Parts: sequence; C-alpha cells; structure tokens
Amino acid sequence: MANLVFPKAKPIGVNSASSREAIRDSAAFPTKVIDYLKFDIFDQKTNTLVPPSKGGGSIYLYLPTSLQETHSQNWDTVNLGPAGNAALNAAKDAGLGGDGPVDFGSDEVAQNISKAAKAAAPQVAYTAASGVIATALSATGQQNNLDTAALTSLVGKKIFNPYAEAVYKGQAGFRTHKWDWQLIPKTADDAKEIYQIVSKFRKFSLPGKGDKNWLTIPEYFRAQIVRYVDKGGGNESIDNPETGGKGGILNAIMQFPTKLILKNMTVSMPNYTSLRSTMKKAEYIDFGALQYNLSLEFSETSFLTKESYGSPATSSAGQDTTDNDNDTTDPEMQSWLDAMRDMIGDFGPFTSANIG
Repeated sequence: MANLVFPKAKPIGVNSASSREAIRDSAAFPTKVIDYLKFDIFDQKTNTLVPPSKGGGSIYLYLPTSLQETHSQNWDTVNLGPAGNAALNAAKDAGLGGDGPVDFGSDEVAQNISKAAKAAAPQVAYTAASGVIATALSATGQQNNLDTAALTSLVGKKIFNPYAEAVYKGQAGFRTHKWDWQLIPKTADDAKEIYQIVSKFRKFSLPGKGDKNWLTIPEYFRAQIVRYVDKGGGNESIDNPETGGKGGILNAIMQFPTKLILKNMTVSMPNYTSLRSTMKKAEYIDFGALQYNLSLEFSETSFLTKESYGSPATSSAGQDTTDNDNDTTDPEMQSWLDAMRDMIGDFGPFTSANIG
C-alpha cells in the first residue's frame, strides 16, 4: 500500500483559474505551505520499516492546530532529621557516593557512625517519649497526632531541624500524545483515502494471530512534523510530501524522539450525514459520512534523557538515533541556529512597541 495523505490537495483559493482572473496578483495570497504530522510504521522484532508489500507506508495527516509538549519529573521530599543528616555525612566522609570502594567495617567508619548515633540521642529520646504519650492518650479514647515535632514544639517551643532534601526519582511516567482531526472528504478519492488511513491505523494497533496460542504484539510508530512547500507548476495534488529532515523551528521544538505505541483510537461521525453523488447511476452508492472525527492517543515507550533529543540539523529530524551524543552547543547545532537566525531575520514592524 502506498503512502496515504490527507488532505491530498491544498486549499485551492486564488490558485484556481477563475480566482486568478478576478484578483490581482499583488492581492493574491495562495496557499504555499502545508504542515503535516507524518507517521512511519515499524516492526517490533526487526525495528525496520514495514514495507508497502505488507501494508506499510507512511501516513500524512494535516498538523493539528493544538500542539503541546509536557515533561513531568518525579521529585520527592525526604526529612533526614539530625540523626539521618549526621549518619549521611558520616557515610559520605567514608566514601559513600564516590567512585572508590567503601569499607564500612573499618574502625574509622565505625567511630564516625558511633558519633552520629550519639548526636541523635536527644531526637531518639523525644521520639520515644512522643510514642509513649500518644499510646497513653489513645487508651483514654483521645485522638491525637502527637509526634516528635509536635512534642518538641509543645515542650521546648522549638523543633529539630528536619534537614529536608529533595530527591529525584526519575520521570513521572511515559509521556502520551493525543491528537484530533476532522476529516471531511471533498471527493470520492478523499473518501477512499480516509478509509485507508483508518484501516491502516486500526490494523497496526491490533495484535495478530501467531502460532498456536501466541499473539504477535502490534507494531510501533515514529512521528515527525514535515512541511510541504508548493514550488509552482500548477500541480495541486500532494501524493508524497517530503520527509522533512532538516526542519525549521517548529520541527526542532516539537520532537518525538522515542517509539510510539497506539493506545487508543476513536473514529466518530457526529450528526451522521451520508455523502450522496449527483451522477446518474451513482445516487445510491454508499460514499460514507460527510465528516469523520479521528482521535489517536499514543504512548512513548522509554524514559527521556538529555541525550534523547537529536539535533534538528540532522536528517533524523530530532528522532533518537544510535548516536546519542547530542550536545546543543556542538558546531553543527550552532551552525543550524545561525542559519535560522539569518533566514528569519527581523519580523518587521510587528513588535510590542507598535501595538495599540
């Protein structure tokens, strides 16, 4: 199956012959560029593109108008207290956290830990006392939340330094990407293209039957933003937009560096109205619905690191590759940034100083 593209024709607007005759060239602003979200399909076992002979091929859908990128990191708080802080410092002094071996059986390390335990004696005493008092109050039916900090605050009008530390526990979870499209066919060819797009996403989001009791897991996807540019010639059809590659600013910001699995797919036909042909002998042919709402939710399959994001100056268009040495200060990146700056230049008079 060949590549699938929707829409296959850019909005004609003033590119049509009648419009060109009615509007002066200086006042005509035809559609020159269309941004697409491109999906490639990969085999899980071989990590290679599914060939067209097996139903593969790229899918191009117009870029949704709502885009966002979210990164959530899992940070927690640990209250060490004086005892924990002293023990931690003793362990650090013994070499814990360094590159070399740590001998916790040595006399020096044992002595340091012993000092840490002695320093914690007041905290241990208050903790024990708060437990005894809380138990006594519970026996009388009195509900309480008396702990070490509450007891020291009541008795001594002070509390032990909690020595709170922020600890990093990794990425909060695999990121998800949800996109929505309204697919409105203008021709019978559009209706066929929509069917093939829905069919392909459905096929590669489902498992297959393997040998005996086995199921094969679904394929995975990779996504990137690509841009089609009309270079003239009067050809309004878009069968295979360019693969993107060395993209611009949007392509650099909105990157999808990991494998994507299709978790949820919804196709709805709101206020269903059937398409009807006006051609003779075709009035009663089923051409499908007037509008399809397609919703796809993908999940990434690995946690991200600094090295996950590639340079937008490379042909991988920011996707993760085997070479993860992607320092944003490298000469290749700097050259790309300089080229973007030179190409964009000044936006002109549309600055905040001119508003109002």
